[in-house]
Amino acid sequence: MVTTPKLDLDSLAPEGKVDSRVYTDPAILELEFEKIFHKTWVYVAHESELPDGGDYKLTHIGKHPVIVARSSDDGQVRVFFNRCRHRGATVCQLEYGNSNYFRCAYHGWVYNNGGGLVGVPFEEGYGEGFDKQKLGLVQVPRVDSYRGLIFASLSADGQTLEEHLGNAKLGLDFILADSDLVVSKGFNKFTYGGNWKLQLENTVDGYHVGVLHKGFFEIVERRTGFNRAPTGDLGRHRDLGGGHSTHSDDPYDPDFKKPESGLFFNIGVFPNLDILALERDFPTQLRIVRPLAPDRTEVFLFPLLKKGAAREVNFDRLRRFEEFYGPAGFASPDDWEIFGRVQRGVQANGIEGSQWSLHLRGLHTEQLDERGIRTNRNDFGEASQRAFFRHWKKLLSE
Repeated sequence: MVTTPKLDLDSLAPEGKVDSRVYTDPAILELEFEKIFHKTWVYVAHESELPDGGDYKLTHIGKHPVIVARSSDDGQVRVFFNRCRHRGATVCQLEYGNSNYFRCAYHGWVYNNGGGLVGVPFEEGYGEGFDKQKLGLVQVPRVDSYRGLIFASLSADGQTLEEHLGNAKLGLDFILADSDLVVSKGFNKFTYGGNWKLQLENTVDGYHVGVLHKGFFEIVERRTGFNRAPTGDLGRHRDLGGGHSTHSDDPYDPDFKKPESGLFFNIGVFPNLDILALERDFPTQLRIVRPLAPDRTEVFLFPLLKKGAAREVNFDRLRRFEEFYGPAGFASPDDWEIFGRVQRGVQANGIEGSQWSLHLRGLHTEQLDERGIRTNRNDFGEASQRAFFRHWKKLLSE
């Protein structure tokens, strides 16, 4: 059995600082799989991706390949390990589909979409004690949903999903209030040469926008005559507790009113989900992050569309999504490049004091309210990054 060495997490992630090893050490990634992805609630799908009986989607919970499937018999969504009970081969290969059965290509074992084993070639060879009822696909212990977001947990015990979401529920209630929102089955998938936490830090970071994406704002200015690059406070950065965070305008202010021109609001749901809203239409996309190695990460970008909207409405949403976030867009390629530069840069840590990445902006202005929410009143603050690492350290210490 592989055991993960004990780590001094207080020295690795003191308040507002992160040691380079947090991004580079394989032992830390193993601990993250064990303590975070394999114990807490992890986002796996949106209900609109599985509208009908027999619909399924492939994804991962940490290291584990899983099938998210809606049963044709009872309509229930279940999550199974994508592994034949015979010799371990995956039983489903397509990322999306609709099927009554999952069949292992190795020896032909067949499972229905409720997970039950229904077919075994030459079954008589196993003798009288063989019981198909006990050899269905292994089901993930807990599956629950909130506002159409489906989460799963490999742990049979622990917090309920609502407890896990905590203060993030208010933001999700607001941003996902439109029940006509659907997740596009067309999506962008990419990998970058950096640690998984870099993407999550970046999604709720306002500090980099006007610098890293300067080229985008220059093009917009040439097109429109207006310079839209952020030069000051974009709103609030909040630590919602539980590792969740927000960036920019949001309903957590008691006097909040939705701007007529639209909303800029990003919310990070620990540990692997970001929801982004940008400008006129909100929300814009779901972003799912999957660690592959200390220096390798896979990210999925799912545009959010409006069910029943005129074709040109969704067409416009997709074109604007592609313009900023797509593989040929103005933002995502910048981000991928900078994540690689960070991953290379954090290798330069050979002298005491050189090992730190800093998340100190606005720490002196943070205010903790009665809800347990910490708000950063500093322009381009980093309360959202501190939110992640406070909970990260708590879970890894347990």
